[in-house]
Amino acid sequence: MKRIMCRLELVLFLCFFAIFVCFTSFNSAKFLKHYNSIVYVSDGTGTKLLKSTLANCNCTVCAACPPAETVVVEKVIVKEVVKKEECGNNEGPWYAEGKTWHYPARFPLCSMDVCFNYTKCDSSEDPLIFTYDLPAPPKRYFSRIGEFKYYTNDPAKACLFLVFLDGDTPWPPHPSTLPYWNKGLNHVLVIFADKWHQRGPHQASIGNASVMASDMHETTYRPGFDVSIPLPGRHHVRRFQSVKPLERKYLATFRGLRYLGPKGEGVFRSLDSFRGMHNGNDVIVATSCEHMINNMIRKKEPTLGVHCDEDLLIHKNYTFDDLMNTTFGLVPAGVQPASYRFIEVLSAGAIPVLIADNYVKPFDTLILWYKCLLQFPTTEMHRIVGTLRAMKPEEVKIRQENCLAIYNKYLKDDETLLQTAIQALKARFLGAIPGFTDITRKR
Repeated sequence: MKRIMCRLELVLFLCFFAIFVCFTSFNSAKFLKHYNSIVYVSDGTGTKLLKSTLANCNCTVCAACPPAETVVVEKVIVKEVVKKEECGNNEGPWYAEGKTWHYPARFPLCSMDVCFNYTKCDSSEDPLIFTYDLPAPPKRYFSRIGEFKYYTNDPAKACLFLVFLDGDTPWPPHPSTLPYWNKGLNHVLVIFADKWHQRGPHQASIGNASVMASDMHETTYRPGFDVSIPLPGRHHVRRFQSVKPLERKYLATFRGLRYLGPKGEGVFRSLDSFRGMHNGNDVIVATSCEHMINNMIRKKEPTLGVHCDEDLLIHKNYTFDDLMNTTFGLVPAGVQPASYRFIEVLSAGAIPVLIADNYVKPFDTLILWYKCLLQFPTTEMHRIVGTLRAMKPEEVKIRQENCLAIYNKYLKDDETLLQTAIQALKARFLGAIPGFTDITRKR
């Protein structure tokens, strides 16, 4: 009898266990049905992989798509794949849809500890710099680098090799053809072009080289390795530097070109949220469509040139110099986030108001820009005037003083800009080369 009871208890236990397993399996299948569909695929080597995609991921709303992720479950690789083309965006990642200056291209992952040969810098108290004449000789404020103590014409003594990419030839040689390239080790690619793809080699082919560019984006920038540099100001209006900020003629001003087109960099200057800041009193936004490319666009699509004629009348009523007598200077991005207007506004003792997306401000490792300028995304221009009017007088005064100090110390002329560029390169060493710790010495 006892034996029969034991058998009965065992049968009941097994039945209960079977019911539990079935219930668990059903719920697991139900859970997976909502979240994953799994199919077998091959990786080309005969290895069997499980490709997992989200059943409920609607890639027309790309913010709902998770990032690609790989996990290992019982030695089986499960890949959750969301392709860019599935999200219907061929210009950039889903999070940058509708934003300008967000490119999908990235520079190779690099940092000073893995992509730099420190021993090349041991023989001098300063970073000796060798410059190539190809693809172009030193440009803009680098043109006089040969007169500085940092320059050497002996590549064997050089710590850094500068390559200037802004050449005039349509098919410049790739830096890898340079005699001391060495996979880009200790090389710095310098470029002022509006976009990297205009003058620079393919980003995947630059090896261990770092980049000094005026077109530097937060999504491609490698902190501590790359350096953002400014475009030099074309006009310096220093006579307003002694005028106190709140005693100036205008609150905020801009005079410059509109960019026409259905989309693209700089076209936000044609938006009502930008043009609408103009009140004809203390806020002046004077734009002009007069440009060869704009004229061609207006001829082909007249609707894109709306308000151009009335804007031109406003533009003719103001001069550049007069509008520099302002507390704040609007610095809207153009073809690239960097603008000549940036240094020009600083030269007048005004506070820059940057309007740009995805922008690494120049010499960001040396300059505490948050103490000086203000920056707004292109989608938030409607906030600008209200924000400026709400600022306390003491904050405006401090910002103006900081801006003027930054201009005079780092940006005031070509010689100062070159010194600052070299300081920014030295700052990357963070004291690893003893003689490079002082970044303030003059030549």
